Amino acid sequence: MLLKYIVSNFMSIGHPIEFSMFPTSENVEERLVKRIDTKAGEWKTLRRGGFFGPNASGKTTFIKSLYFAKNFIVNGQKSGKGTGINQFRGNIEELEGKSLFQFMFYLQGDVYEYGFSLGTEQVHEEWLMVLTEKGFQPLFARQTSEEGNTEIEIESRFARKGSKERNLVEVLKESIGENQKNQLFLYKMYDNGVKRVECIIEWFQHLKIIFPKSKVQGLPLRMDKDDDFRRFILDSLKNMDTGVANISVVSDVMDFRDFIEKLNIPNEIVSQVEDMRNGILTFAGKYFIFGEGEKRQTLLVQIKFEHMLNGQIVPFNVEEESDGTRRLLDLLPILFSLSKNRQDIYFVDEIDRSLHTKLSQHLLREFLKGCEDTDSQIVFTAHDVNLINLGEFGQDEIWFVEKDGNGESHFRPFSDFEIEKGQDALRAYLNGRFGAVPLLKGEI
Repeated sequence: MLLKYIVSNFMSIGHPIEFSMFPTSENVEERLVKRIDTKAGEWKTLRRGGFFGPNASGKTTFIKSLYFAKNFIVNGQKSGKGTGINQFRGNIEELEGKSLFQFMFYLQGDVYEYGFSLGTEQVHEEWLMVLTEKGFQPLFARQTSEEGNTEIEIESRFARKGSKERNLVEVLKESIGENQKNQLFLYKMYDNGVKRVECIIEWFQHLKIIFPKSKVQGLPLRMDKDDDFRRFILDSLKNMDTGVANISVVSDVMDFRDFIEKLNIPNEIVSQVEDMRNGILTFAGKYFIFGEGEKRQTLLVQIKFEHMLNGQIVPFNVEEESDGTRRLLDLLPILFSLSKNRQDIYFVDEIDRSLHTKLSQHLLREFLKGCEDTDSQIVFTAHDVNLINLGEFGQDEIWFVEKDGNGESHFRPFSDFEIEKGQDALRAYLNGRFGAVPLLKGEI
């Protein structure tokens, strides 16, 4: 579970901002939290968190920072290249051109803190710590100088001296040269088979980041192979009054050249496909599977939706469905994963995109119910202010985002504000009491 996340110097985020999944209120509703046993005693952690604020305030930037950090950790960087960081464009001298990404998380009974700082050319610092009865203790710490010289301290609690794993780590430590100054030591260890860090990397792999244009990979193929999944999506769409009466997956074999002509595929994509021995291409909501052979054939796989119109069953392709139905296809697999006891953490940008308020509320309510026996969490951004409903959410779950006069994003938890019993939180927000609302020029 994610406990805290700190980021600085990324896009519109300048000075460090800290996002916490710890409730600030002692009497927080039990339905909103999960209790975890740690070396420091029992902790409560929230299952949901939501960001609200005007357009261009930094909500999406927050999600993008997580996306960058996850990819940097999980996929690594090619040696001799830069880091690819997109830093705050304003000049904040005290940040010294360094960006920070720091995570505190709960995993398999332990609390870890992992973080790193980097500039455009190199990683400067990196550390991994674990919570003990005496507080956080280091597992390893790394420093890289401006000249590219790296020093790494490996602690005995990471791996016993003289052990096979420790010997491997020591070899990797000594092998980091100037060309690897843009790489994380955590990834280098994972890539070389150090068992101690596998669970850490896997935790980051379970961060699922969904943007408005993100699509569930292989959705038609998954529906074709998993009847339970297809029935779950169908039942959910029926319950949400989308008009979908049935879902089926159809496939058809077509000649490769016919495929190119019918879909008017760009030449550069054709060249890429021709160079592949086999593979999959997604185009306009359809999946095309290419096989080998002199006379190449293409298997077209797509989802068909059936609607009852004027007493007749009428088939629709996915691109003919409403934006709202297609958005639900992106989000409903989250709820299905909970039913299979998956332990993922979801970050969803614009969860309310193309959805009625009641549907957004339903998804977030069902998530809370479904994650009861899991370590799953969801953090989302939204523009639909009707979701600021203290009957559905606790104050600890809501955060406000706005920019200052220097173009720097700031985050503030709703729990910082006192709400009187019976007060309309939505009305107070729209009246500007908590900030994070658009300031229209005509209203100045």
